Amino acid sequence: MYYNKYMRNLLFFTIYIIFFALLSSLIFTLLYMQFDEQPMLALNKAIKYGAIILCSIFIIPTIKAKNLYNKKLLGYLESRKKFLLNVSKGFLISLLLSSPLLFIFINFDIRNINFNLILFDQLFLYTILLTLFISLIVSTIEESFFRGIMIQNNNNNIVTFIIIMLSSLIYSLFHFIKIPLIIDDNIFWNTGIKELLNVFANFHNIVSLDAAITLFVFGVLLGIIRNNYKTISYCIGIHAGFIFIIKIFRQNSSVNFDSYYNYLISGYDHFTGYLSAIWITIILLIYIIYLYKKNNLFK
Repeated sequence: MYYNKYMRNLLFFTIYIIFFALLSSLIFTLLYMQFDEQPMLALNKAIKYGAIILCSIFIIPTIKAKNLYNKKLLGYLESRKKFLLNVSKGFLISLLLSSPLLFIFINFDIRNINFNLILFDQLFLYTILLTLFISLIVSTIEESFFRGIMIQNNNNNIVTFIIIMLSSLIYSLFHFIKIPLIIDDNIFWNTGIKELLNVFANFHNIVSLDAAITLFVFGVLLGIIRNNYKTISYCIGIHAGFIFIIKIFRQNSSVNFDSYYNYLISGYDHFTGYLSAIWITIILLIYIIYLYKKNNLFK
């Protein structure tokens, strides 16, 4: 079919993620076997970060081999200065659009801000800067992959729609590929791989539906923004803002498990969930209506 090229890319890079997750599981298990006891960074975390690093290291040679190495094709259209400006705009837009959601969390007593734990000292500033840095790094990696490589320009609306939906689904499910904490000091060469395969075998039980829906809708929103502006700069900024808000808000607030509306947040991270999904869907629908009136959707 005429969209086989795009489907093959989606399948290839999905397998790409899984392959390096397996490779990281093997490498770090063998490495951790050399220690008498596990280092401060637990094996499951080492495997997670190792997979991200391996994916990042080999991504450029891979896209070159597949003839996809084109900055404009991957969503890096602007000059460096313009790109950073658009990232900043996206970040501020994300903070602004997240504020009503935070307002609902607080006023519906879903999460309570711990004012007694908030100290505006040097440590607080360092925490803000570190969180901002991590948010930008994570969003740059994920957007370059899920919106840059997986979503590329074409002139067929149906193909674009399918690609955005499927890449958003992969993006959502990707967040649930997590090996649980491995506390046993008796590690064998295949411990990491066995744990990862157990994750895939029980994936239907691991996936948190409400969090998955939130991430899927968020992915669709970013995919449409990517398609509309032909760049991932705004996507990186919006994504970074979303991560930043989640991390800072969770660090300085606690879940009210007695709240009547507690079911609206997910047990996955106590932030995403049906409430977040509804709010992002409202933003998505408003944006789609705006693009429809501009006659610019999927063009």
